[in-house]
Amino acid sequence: MKFNQLRYFNVAAEEKSLTRAAEILEVSQPAIGLQIKSLEKRFGISLFDRHAKGVSLTSEGKYFHEKAKEILVMANQLDRKMKSKGTRKRGIVRIGITPSLISTIVPNSLERCYDSHPDMTLLFVQGFAKNLLEDWQKDLLDFAFINQKIETSSSSSYPLYSEELKLIGNPEIISEVPLPVPLEVLQKLPMLFDGNDIELRAKVDDGLSNLGMELNDVIEISSYTIRKELVKQKRRFCVAPTALFSNDIQMGYCKAVPIKLNTLSRTVYLVGPKEELMSDYQLVIFKHIKDLINENLESGELDWKKPNQK
Repeated sequence: MKFNQLRYFNVAAEEKSLTRAAEILEVSQPAIGLQIKSLEKRFGISLFDRHAKGVSLTSEGKYFHEKAKEILVMANQLDRKMKSKGTRKRGIVRIGITPSLISTIVPNSLERCYDSHPDMTLLFVQGFAKNLLEDWQKDLLDFAFINQKIETSSSSSYPLYSEELKLIGNPEIISEVPLPVPLEVLQKLPMLFDGNDIELRAKVDDGLSNLGMELNDVIEISSYTIRKELVKQKRRFCVAPTALFSNDIQMGYCKAVPIKLNTLSRTVYLVGPKEELMSDYQLVIFKHIKDLINENLESGELDWKKPNQK
């Protein structure tokens, strides 16, 4: 019996579909089917009942699934533990971070970690939550800031804060807009979006589409520096987390106001190993990040709220 056979069987059992298992494991469906048939031939039993909607476990399959999960959990824990030992020797912690947190988390994390652990190296990777999650799942990151809850036998996502994405604009102009900003008003504004943030653009477009509307004047620019300048020059508005423009807001160049669209609220999580499985260095940065988040929650400058707090 091969380890990959256990993996293939487990995913197929969890998803109740060989097609879905093949997509998740990035292999062909016949490859999944062959491995499962090989197990069934080895044991002389049927592990699945096949039907039009997918597959379901037989009584023998349910027993095998429970035991297979135990083996896979132990293997995963051992794999992470051994990797963490290597990381501990090197003192490297890899963190995936979203653009809005670059100025908030990175400088303070570097400073605090260097002061307390000068032998530690922090590697920051910038990206959007969806891409960071994919990198973390491929074990390219130790931690990642994401927008969804995840719980496995060896990993957890820790809720950090909740926030609303807001309309950002020049203070003089945006002060004339009714609050919270109705979509009917947003539709008529000259808007600016990050060309890489497909999810955010879709939320705004969907909200307008539900009212039979669409944006009248919109452009997409990936460069944060150019977007910031266009907003400061009173030429464009954008939808973004307050943290992304925090320095400009504090200096009076920009102002953030709420939008009347529920889908712009989100909770930010830090996904990583379960605390008891973290290496010493991982535990240090985990605690530093939580401290930094709590300090910003208390200051109120970034419009963050405790998770699930209205």
